Amino acid sequence: MVRAWRIFGAALVISTYFVASPVAYLAFAILGAVPTRDPIGRARRLQFIMMCGFRVMHAVLRWLWILDFGPRNVEGEIPSSPCVLVANHPTLTDISAMLATERNIVFPVKPDLFRSFWARPLLAQAHHFEGAGPDAFTAGQVIDDAVERIARGYRVIIFPEGTRSPANGLHPFGRTAFEVAVRAGVPVVPIVITCTPRWLTKNHGFLNPPVEVPRLRLRALPAVTPEQAGSSSRTLRDIVRQQINSELERADRF
Repeated sequence: MVRAWRIFGAALVISTYFVASPVAYLAFAILGAVPTRDPIGRARRLQFIMMCGFRVMHAVLRWLWILDFGPRNVEGEIPSSPCVLVANHPTLTDISAMLATERNIVFPVKPDLFRSFWARPLLAQAHHFEGAGPDAFTAGQVIDDAVERIARGYRVIIFPEGTRSPANGLHPFGRTAFEVAVRAGVPVVPIVITCTPRWLTKNHGFLNPPVEVPRLRLRALPAVTPEQAGSSSRTLRDIVRQQINSELERADRF
């Protein structure tokens, strides 16, 4: 009965999203299109609106016993200064949870989504940027865009696996996030994301929730500076991946 309620609740949330989102998108696009002499200030206001929206979404999901997550559930400390946030990617809600928790965060968006006529006004005006495509040369543009955002005072979050994590462990990490940190001279903050039981993975969609309410949690580990890795993006990648993997293994034991 409880599982059936959550299936109904998930369907209700999805339906509400499709009904309400066009109005919200239009208001967001209009606000983003208004001329301004302070594009960074406008971007941060738009990011604040997005944060509020995701907080409401997660509050509703928690209230309906669909997904247990709240911004106050974050463990550890995420620096407020410019840095690269690197996280594993177990569920579809990882980015919404991060944006609901922290202000002043930007991220690379999948090219197909970023280029869509309805999403681009929201994302570009909020200073999010286009992610890498199948062409290897696009990774260089992502690095340049991320370094430029950090120079503006933003924090950049990147999921270096490039897709959702497997059921056990991690996919290999790409080097983009770590090259950004080395070039920008900022630390990498590992973020460990867990969801127990697993849901919204590659094999568990919205309408297939587990019997138990999933608990999504974020934990920030101590920052790792490029200097600790000898200013090598490869070494920095290996250090951070090992830290995240070790924390996931520890969480599984308990």
